[in-house]
Amino acid sequence: MKSRRVMGTIVSLFLVCSLFIGAPMSSAEGHKRGDQGEQSVERVLKRMTVEEKVGQMMMVGFKGSEPTEEIRNLIQRTRAGSVILFAWSENVKEPVQVANLTNGLQEIAAKTRLKVPLLISTDQEGGVVARLTQGAMELPGNMALGAARSSKGAYDAARFTANELRAIGVNMNLAPDLDVNVNPANPVIGVRSFGENPSLVADLGEAAIKGYQRHGVIATAKHFPGHGDTAVDSHLGLPEINKPRAELEKVEFVPFKRAIQSNIDAIMTAHIHVPALDSTPELPATLSKPILTDLLRKEMGYKGIIITDSMTMAGVSDTFGGVPKASVKAVQAGADIVLLTPELTSGQQMDVYNELVAAVHSGAISEKRINDSVRRIIKVKRKYGLFEHRQVDVKRVPERVGTPKHKNKAMQLARKSITLVKNKNQQLPLKLQANEKLGIISQYSIRDYVLPYHANTTEIHQTKVSPTDSEIAQAVEMARGMDRLIVGTYSASLYPQQVKLVQELSKLGKPITVVAFRNPYDIMKFPEVDAYVTAYGFRSVSIKAAVDTLFGANSPRGKLPVTIPGLYEYGHGLKYVWKKEN
Repeated sequence: MKSRRVMGTIVSLFLVCSLFIGAPMSSAEGHKRGDQGEQSVERVLKRMTVEEKVGQMMMVGFKGSEPTEEIRNLIQRTRAGSVILFAWSENVKEPVQVANLTNGLQEIAAKTRLKVPLLISTDQEGGVVARLTQGAMELPGNMALGAARSSKGAYDAARFTANELRAIGVNMNLAPDLDVNVNPANPVIGVRSFGENPSLVADLGEAAIKGYQRHGVIATAKHFPGHGDTAVDSHLGLPEINKPRAELEKVEFVPFKRAIQSNIDAIMTAHIHVPALDSTPELPATLSKPILTDLLRKEMGYKGIIITDSMTMAGVSDTFGGVPKASVKAVQAGADIVLLTPELTSGQQMDVYNELVAAVHSGAISEKRINDSVRRIIKVKRKYGLFEHRQVDVKRVPERVGTPKHKNKAMQLARKSITLVKNKNQQLPLKLQANEKLGIISQYSIRDYVLPYHANTTEIHQTKVSPTDSEIAQAVEMARGMDRLIVGTYSASLYPQQVKLVQELSKLGKPITVVAFRNPYDIMKFPEVDAYVTAYGFRSVSIKAAVDTLFGANSPRGKLPVTIPGLYEYGHGLKYVWKKEN
């Protein structure tokens, strides 16, 4: 038995190492990873021109499912050190396509003078923020993991995500989100957070960081110094967190300090104004030297990469002279990588590069300052073996991405997260007679998941987050002929027309169950509903887990990772009372 355990440990270590480097080792790759050679950090840095150093500090974006002339020019002309991939820009469609794309991008970088490999990143947080969904594992998001209260679950979710990302050539994930969501009105974080409890966020965040980084993908904790207590979306404006430093220490800072202790390799900034940390009017944290250098670097002792959130977001781009000048200010503040997205043309991204180069040549940014950043970037690229392992094996992608094992694990995590918040008169689980009519009105179609349980079902799938009055009237008319109702909502607390829909349906006096497919706060607007279940997301695994729970095939085990003000406390979660049959 003992020898069997030893052999199992050896096999596990071998598999971890294979996943870490992204491909099995060949004889030519057998050199020690510690061998500095020509690729030593200092040797690479000393060979770089100012222009090449600035390029390493650029994360650029483009539109297209394969390398385009625009991205080729950006990498070759700026020597850009990083690329970000999105689904909306057609960079990310399905796994094999992405693998071919990342191989192509790395080939372009390999033809630059110093052949420095690229950091290739995406936002694969899981749940509502996931770029790769087709043909890949779909995970429940952070708040679902928070509801399950499992550090192991958070580790496994990150581990499987890392395995899939590294298989397609993505070596940097802009995750996990370490914001502490203490504001129910937060329009941009919500279920992207593990919850409202700083310790819970820190525990699950630490587990996720280890899951990513032990399996070959750079983790990125975001959004420092904390975006969880905002009521403004920083994509659209500049949020302000106006609370004393002492409170920030107790809440917002806790997960980031743990991340630093866990050797996180990258931290992303937030486009938020925090007067207690920097009183400069209208100054986002991204552009604040007291926040990035004095607080994060010196006081907290962080030594890894600081990357900005997208510089195209209104929270930063609308101030300080637009993206080019704001990018200079971000580097002056202490940022190592300036994140640009395909909202900017390649020419506009070149403008940012030229502005940064000019700032170094004029002395507005010292060369020592950019040396510090480039040293960190090259160090991380060496740490993750990118100089040795630039390409991925496209033929192996199908056997490594979206595997049955990964999908089964995702479903297990989703099933553990479903939270039964209210169950008046034991309405759930649903036990319907064949002749009873079930009506569904939902932001996300659930009919296909319901039919195996109850065939006598009619659904109105409302694709808009704000249904019109006529669409509400249509739903009410259908509901009149039903015996029971299920309503699926999507952050209804932020969309008055969804609230109106549920309220109008409630007037019919039919037994009604609401399933929240995003934020769990929806019930604040219609506390009178008979039953309320939170799924924390709309991915297929969360929808199926929620429906299985409605019909009793899955027992609700989740606990609220947030407080629903005036109604339900943090940690609340009901279980089914199973009646014994005679």
